[in-house]
Amino acid sequence: MRNVKRNLRPIFILITFYVSFFALLACTAQPVSLPIVTEPAPAAPTPISLPTFTPAPSPVPGGLYVDAGQSLGQISPVFYGTNWGPWLGVPPAMLPTISSLGLKIIRFPGGHWGDQNTVSKSQIDMLMSFCKQWGAEPFFHVRLAGSSPAEAAEMVRYVNIEKGYHVRYWGIGNEANLFANDQVMNLPGYTAEQFSTDWRFFAEAMKEVDPSIKLIGPETSQFIAQPTASYGNEFDEWLITFLKKNADLVDVVAVHRYPFPASVQSGPPTKDQLRANSVEWDTIIPRLHSLVREHTGRDLPVAITELNSSWSPNTGGEATMDSHFNGIWFADVMGRMIKQDTFMLQQFAVSGKFGMMGRDQLFSQGLVYQMYNRFGTERIYAATDQQYVTIYAAKRPDGALTLMVINLNSGPKTIELKVDGFQADQAEVWLLDLEHSAEQVASVSFSAVNTLSLSPESVTLYILPAP
Repeated sequence: MRNVKRNLRPIFILITFYVSFFALLACTAQPVSLPIVTEPAPAAPTPISLPTFTPAPSPVPGGLYVDAGQSLGQISPVFYGTNWGPWLGVPPAMLPTISSLGLKIIRFPGGHWGDQNTVSKSQIDMLMSFCKQWGAEPFFHVRLAGSSPAEAAEMVRYVNIEKGYHVRYWGIGNEANLFANDQVMNLPGYTAEQFSTDWRFFAEAMKEVDPSIKLIGPETSQFIAQPTASYGNEFDEWLITFLKKNADLVDVVAVHRYPFPASVQSGPPTKDQLRANSVEWDTIIPRLHSLVREHTGRDLPVAITELNSSWSPNTGGEATMDSHFNGIWFADVMGRMIKQDTFMLQQFAVSGKFGMMGRDQLFSQGLVYQMYNRFGTERIYAATDQQYVTIYAAKRPDGALTLMVINLNSGPKTIELKVDGFQADQAEVWLLDLEHSAEQVASVSFSAVNTLSLSPESVTLYILPAP
């Protein structure tokens, strides 16, 4: 189950018997109390309208363009991630498949569960075992509500000193901006200022145990492209307050993003809404970078440590989280985030109601990870002037040039592609569409100028071998 993104979603109270308790270190800071209330929470405010598409300049009017000689820098080695925790089962039949997703980092324990429970040593050991199997490294989110700096420091001591797991990335609390109105974890009057102070106490205690750890925050519940007084300014307030207080301690600035439902009453998105949403990522990430520079005086890596199309569980629809089209939307968002130099993306979540897999199959989001697992490590300049056809390019360590072409249209598309600075006669082709599940299909001939035939609602990966 997902965090309580808004205050009217179903609440499932998970009861966990602790396997062991961590020893407390001496600390004067008081733990954050965790009162429980039953009164209904207020409805979510009505958000602003979605951003509009602005065509990018392209040397191929009406087409796609790649300049293989123009590098945009490296893709973060920990970009591809997801969330997993003890409250999320992993279907046994899917365990061998997860390693094919190319996951680089696992946020643990994920969601509001981590602020309602203290993880046990056996749960930590299970995480480390999964990370080893999946080829990913862990990112620990320590409990804030109902905990203390001493307990957080003890977690770091056990994980990195006693066990020698050498976990680099650590977060403190999950979506603290929702604490005041959360029906399970209600903290009346809990403010951005209080959170920023609490976060600092925890961070200092944790760094004292292991100065090498990298701290991630504030991990608020939303961040949007165009905030207004009616919706969005409060997310900015929490972020800016946090940055002013903790600019010297935070290593990665992270927020969460769930664009739908647009309001409590609106339900899951439609295909048209997902299509329109993609473009907002060309604004969100640069705006996040800009606020970080403005309020810390330096550039810091930015991350989206929870991302899905919706904060409310939904299945069985044309654009619900288990749908084919949700994966096509996710592929485009992922490409835009890479292009905008995002340090981490943690999809929510590897399994469960928001998961990328069912009991015995990958949903479309999982298949998208398989596609990007073949993408590359160096970002290459690519452009399009088409509203619903996008292209992202990369180079792989073996010298191959890869082109990820995404067609969000409901019908097929024929489009011109021009590639400068790279020669290849053939391209290996991988396809995710309504008939292919991230499968290799027949290779195609390739030249400097090509005419691509794209199937509806598809992701096509062209791999051009090194000359």
